[in-house]
Amino acid sequence: MRIAVLVYGRLNKCKEHHFNVVHCIGTNNNIDFFASSDNSPENLLNDFINVYKPISYTNEPIHYDYDITKGYSGEKPLTDFGNFNNMTRHFINKNRVWKLLEDYITKTGIRYDIVLSLRIDVVYQNNFNFDELLDNTIYIPVGNDYLDGINDQIAYGKIDVMQKYNSINVKELIENGLSVPHPETLTLTNIRLHNLQITRVPLSHFIDR
Repeated sequence: MRIAVLVYGRLNKCKEHHFNVVHCIGTNNNIDFFASSDNSPENLLNDFINVYKPISYTNEPIHYDYDITKGYSGEKPLTDFGNFNNMTRHFINKNRVWKLLEDYITKTGIRYDIVLSLRIDVVYQNNFNFDELLDNTIYIPVGNDYLDGINDQIAYGKIDVMQKYNSINVKELIENGLSVPHPETLTLTNIRLHNLQITRVPLSHFIDR
């Protein structure tokens, strides 16, 4: 299978995690890496480039001129929802890495069987299972669901599904009263908005900071 892996956010321990990531995706697959980080230290960026050999990447600083809490009128206090700067950059990185993949496909015409979105600072304890992926279905590991949301660390599916997943507009979702400003809740709201089916997979994993 040809798999596009979309890495977003921090590049912490990317070199140490390389064997685990590639092994659990499957060394028999043709894997292309794409990445969007922002202001990662030069040594980490160089490690990532040298080890993962990404097709395309960006480490440009993220600048945004909106407040994702604007328009929120829910009962829960904003202090319940975490760091809004980190949250905003999280979703912008997902948007940016998708655009890198989209531009590459437009340029080359290459077709991918699977698109996998993940954090590079996660350790996997068993292998991904990409057998017989269904249309209009997103695959997300069991666990790490918070505030009536869904695990936002890892997801995979066919390319049209992952386009919808990675092109999330958090500002619009919050301003239209569809979600609270919280990453897992926003992720689930976006999935439901696109009428995607969700399959939870038994992929054991943990963040290694």
